[in-house]
Amino acid sequence: MLNTLRKFISPDNPIRLAYHKLKAMFAAYHFGFPGRKMVMIGVTGTDGKTTTTHMIEHILRHASKKVAMMSTVEFRINGEIIPNKSKMTTLSAWKIQKFLKRCLREKVEYMIVECSSHSLHQSRLWGIPFSIAAITNVTHEHLDYHHTMEAYRDAKMLLFKNVSQTCKRHESEVVSAIPHKHAFVLNAADRYFEDFSKIPCSHKMAYGFDRGDIQASAATYSKFGSKFALRYNEETVGVDMRLPGPYNVENAMAATGVALACNVSLDVIAQALGTFDRVPGRMEVLSSPKGFEVIVDFALTPHALAQFYSTLRSTATARIIGVIGSCGDRDKEKRPLMGKIVAESTDITIVTDEEPYSEDPKSIMEAVYKGALETGKIPRKQLFLIEDRYEAIEKAVQMAEKDDIVVVTGMGNFSTRTLNQGPVKWDEREVVKEIIAKNS
Repeated sequence: MLNTLRKFISPDNPIRLAYHKLKAMFAAYHFGFPGRKMVMIGVTGTDGKTTTTHMIEHILRHASKKVAMMSTVEFRINGEIIPNKSKMTTLSAWKIQKFLKRCLREKVEYMIVECSSHSLHQSRLWGIPFSIAAITNVTHEHLDYHHTMEAYRDAKMLLFKNVSQTCKRHESEVVSAIPHKHAFVLNAADRYFEDFSKIPCSHKMAYGFDRGDIQASAATYSKFGSKFALRYNEETVGVDMRLPGPYNVENAMAATGVALACNVSLDVIAQALGTFDRVPGRMEVLSSPKGFEVIVDFALTPHALAQFYSTLRSTATARIIGVIGSCGDRDKEKRPLMGKIVAESTDITIVTDEEPYSEDPKSIMEAVYKGALETGKIPRKQLFLIEDRYEAIEKAVQMAEKDDIVVVTGMGNFSTRTLNQGPVKWDEREVVKEIIAKNS
């Protein structure tokens, strides 16, 4: 019933927004506003926020802080890992407040929340006084919900306005007793940087390559990681990180800004970044006995795919075979864009099904395939449309030769796929392992 109503009631409908806010208010009051007794850190952005959230948690824990985290992938409380099986970046208000209450009982001082634009727009985070906010970027995504990039940006800005209000109130003695600064951490290269900068805050840090307060320079990349000089004020340290690509260096700079606001030294930050491992389902590498690799990644926006494939192309020594689909009941505009990006970046492209939800899977695949065709850079014999996702991945593995890279994007660490008939068990990494074993 509720799902049917959602299709006919606009996300901006005042009654719908009031309903969300009332639920959030009830949850906050019921659990006693636990966020007021911790340093609340919010991370938002289109791409990279999950990795950045995990980086922040790792750095703070490395610095011996009592820290918890809520991300798309998992939840953590002082190192204890709890998988996030909901497929939601930010949970319902009730579950958020319940988790915060548990963290408070576990003596957590620093709490990191990955904040989606939907959750901010729907007031799911009402009653949580954020002290620090970081943003990775604002790129094409969720226009099915927000309709315009400006509305999408405005939803992200709500997190920073929350920090601005918290900065004015200083409402909790417990929070003020924990060493930190009220701070914004902003991407100097993002198209909306100036808009976020105009929101009042006592401490603002911009980050970027050779610009901003936090800078990365002299960066070198390999398939195994990134090396760069990390600078803040007059201090510079070297970082040797296991994550490759400029976008992961940007994530590291964002995490650095948050850690600095929590009074962690630059030396400790560099040490922690050097021991940080990949987030599950993010650029996760599986090797074949035949000498090629299969990479499973969550990338599901045009911007994320472009960055991801650019990094791969710069270090690849042989062919790249890309398997690409797109999600149903979501932003339709991005589908041909994603097909085009993958076709331009690979030697062989296979378009397939992903998670159609209530949509016709064929229409989704055809939109992606059309975008791939428009590039004109890939011969028809190297472009395939295979409806069954398992068969598509198997085709890619069968075509792969020594030193090739097979890339499968869209599902990441998810343990189910939502088809027309409902969710089915599906762990992309386990599927890939099975296919590799079967074809070795």
